[in-house]
Amino acid sequence: MELILYIFAVIFGFLLIGLFYTLLKDFREIVHSLINRCKPDFFCPITWFLSPIWLIGFVLDNLFGFDILVKNRKNNQLEKYPSTKNLEMDFEFGDKLIFSNTSKRNIESLIKEFLDFCDGNLRFDNFNIKNTKPITVLCPNQITFYDFNILIQHVCNKVKESWGIFNSRNLSYYSYSDENTIHNIVGQTITGQKFSIYTLDDLYNEKYLKLNQDLSVKKFDWSFVQHRN
Repeated sequence: MELILYIFAVIFGFLLIGLFYTLLKDFREIVHSLINRCKPDFFCPITWFLSPIWLIGFVLDNLFGFDILVKNRKNNQLEKYPSTKNLEMDFEFGDKLIFSNTSKRNIESLIKEFLDFCDGNLRFDNFNIKNTKPITVLCPNQITFYDFNILIQHVCNKVKESWGIFNSRNLSYYSYSDENTIHNIVGQTITGQKFSIYTLDDLYNEKYLKLNQDLSVKKFDWSFVQHRN
């Protein structure tokens, strides 16, 4: 019995040493990660209370150049992209889908978060969630163009490999939240037309895609949509 206790004590000691070594070795990275996770996020209420921690990092960065905060946005993060033409759409008559490489449980949580701040009169049971790979969410037909794009933005900000899909008789496109700006959705139609959607625009009345072939847009596998059908 004493031998077993001794063995457990030795194992526990090694684990404790390993923990302290990891904390000392990666202490700076751990602190940086924790501070960056406290950055205020409109879609994550808990960060509203933790934001003073992020603010301390922000002050230290600007006063002493400690380089604590992650800087992954360009200077034009608040600007909308230029366009050459507006492509109007029949939004009310098409399918609105979300594809996301995440779990069913996580997408359910993200939709519930979205429902707390969306403008439309939507309920959780309005969304048809299918446990496919990737996860498929069929949005209710009554979702507005504005809310659909805000939902895309919210899901993409939490799960990078996510897309919003619109599919009608006249128009099909995929879109996602632009990583280089804050308020832009970018995407491409099935015919190859690249576009952006600026979420601060009046998307209740301006239901169109702003075309711009100079945009950098990620590829999307349309077979996800075809397999669903």
